[in-house]
Amino acid sequence: MSRATILLVDAEPELREAVVQVLATIPRVRLQTCTADDLVQSLEVSAPAVILLAHPADVSRDALSQATAALAAVSRDASQDQELAAMRHGLEAHFALPRMADELAGWLRPRVRPDPSLEVPALVTRSPVMRGIDRFVTRIAGSTATVFVTGESGVGKEVLARQLHARSPRRRGPFEAINCAALPEAMLEAMLFGHAKGAFTGAVEARPGKFVRADGGTLLLDEVTEIPVHLQAKLLRALQEREVEPLGGRRPQRVDVRVIATSNRDLRAAVAEGHLREDLYYRLNVFPLCIPPLRERAEDIVPLAEALLRRLSGGQLQTLDDGAQRRLREHDWPGNVRELANVMERAVTLHDNADPQVSAESVWLDADMVNPWSTGAGEVTTGAQSIPDDENPTPMLEQTLQTQESRVIMNVLRESGGRRKEAADRLGISPRTLRYKIARLREHGFAVPASG
Repeated sequence: MSRATILLVDAEPELREAVVQVLATIPRVRLQTCTADDLVQSLEVSAPAVILLAHPADVSRDALSQATAALAAVSRDASQDQELAAMRHGLEAHFALPRMADELAGWLRPRVRPDPSLEVPALVTRSPVMRGIDRFVTRIAGSTATVFVTGESGVGKEVLARQLHARSPRRRGPFEAINCAALPEAMLEAMLFGHAKGAFTGAVEARPGKFVRADGGTLLLDEVTEIPVHLQAKLLRALQEREVEPLGGRRPQRVDVRVIATSNRDLRAAVAEGHLREDLYYRLNVFPLCIPPLRERAEDIVPLAEALLRRLSGGQLQTLDDGAQRRLREHDWPGNVRELANVMERAVTLHDNADPQVSAESVWLDADMVNPWSTGAGEVTTGAQSIPDDENPTPMLEQTLQTQESRVIMNVLRESGGRRKEAADRLGISPRTLRYKIARLREHGFAVPASG
C-alpha cells in the first residue's frame, strides 16, 4: 500500500522532532518539510494528505487555497490564543507538542489512512437484523427527515450515515461531518455555524460553518449528545428554521441540509440526565436507527473481516481459513467493527505470503497483544530462535500503564461526579485531552460516568 505524505511547514528542529515521534506511531506515512515560501512549489510536486503549519500567520492565504489536504497547526504553545489563531486561518485544529501528541495521532490516523471500518463501500449484511436495517436505509434515503443513529462506539454509525447519503437524491451534494465531542466549545460553535468578519479578535474574514458547507447535501453530527446544552438551543433553531446565524453575524442564512445525528449514549437516559434537550431529541429522532454491537450479530463477523481484509491488502488476500474464522467467532468484540479492522490490519502485516488464506497464526486479538510473544495466536520467532517472554517486557509494560491510567481516570471521574472540567484539573490535563481519553475508554467498553 502507498504511503501518505504529511507536509510540515516552517517547523524548528525541536518541533520537527516532536512530529516525527508522533508519526512513528502511525503506519505507512512519510514526512516532508518545506518553508512557507516553498509551499506552493511543494504542492505542485506532491499531493500531501495533511499539511501541518508551525506558523500559520506566515503562510499566504493564496497558498492555502491551493491545498486540498487537511490543515492543522502545530506548535510548542498550548495557549488558547493558538487555538483561536488556527481557527481564524481556517485550520481544522491546533496541537501543542509534545503535550498533545496523542490527540495529534488520533486526528491524523483517519486522514492519512481512513478508518477501515468506514471504507467498506456497502453495508456487509448477513445477520437478519442488519439486513432489516439495510432495507430500512433504502426506504428512508429519499426523505429529508433527520435520522438519529445510536449504538456502541465502533459499530459503524458513520458507515450507515454515508450509506444514507449515497442512496439519497443528495448523493451528488456535499457530505460534511463534525465530531461534536472532539472540539472545544468555542471552536465547535464556530465550526457548526461559521463566523462573521470581526466576530472575535483576529477574525479577519468570514468563514462558513458546516451547515453552510453541507448546503444541498448531508451533515453528520457525530456524538451530538456531547454538545453543551446551551448550544443545543441554537442547533434546535437551525434545524427548525432551516437557517443559521454565524457568530457575529446580523443576518441568518438559509440552508438546505439533511441532518444525521449519532450517539453512543442511551438517548432516554441522556434526556433524563440533562445531557440532551428533550425538544432537540424529538427534533432529531424522526427516524431512529440502532445498530446492534458486533457480538450480537455473529453472522456478520467473518464477512466483515474478509471485506476488510480485501480492502486492506489491495485485493491480494481474500479469505480466512477455518482456524482464523473460529478465532474471530469466539471473540466478544468490545471494540466492534473498529477493533475488527485493527485485527485485520495486523493479519495483513503478519500473513505468510506463501499461504493463499490468512491463518489463525496471523489473527492477533487485543488480548494477545498484552504479551504477543506468548500469544495463543502462535509463537513468534526470529530466524530459528524463539524470543523468550522475559526479553520482551515492553508490550506488557505498555498494557499495564494503559490499564493503570484508565483506572485513575475512571476513579477521578466518579469522585468528581462526572464533572469533566473538575476531573481534568485534578488529573492535570486539559479538558480536550480528557475528552479524547474518555472517547477511547468508551471504545473499549468502559461505562464512563455521565458528565455532571
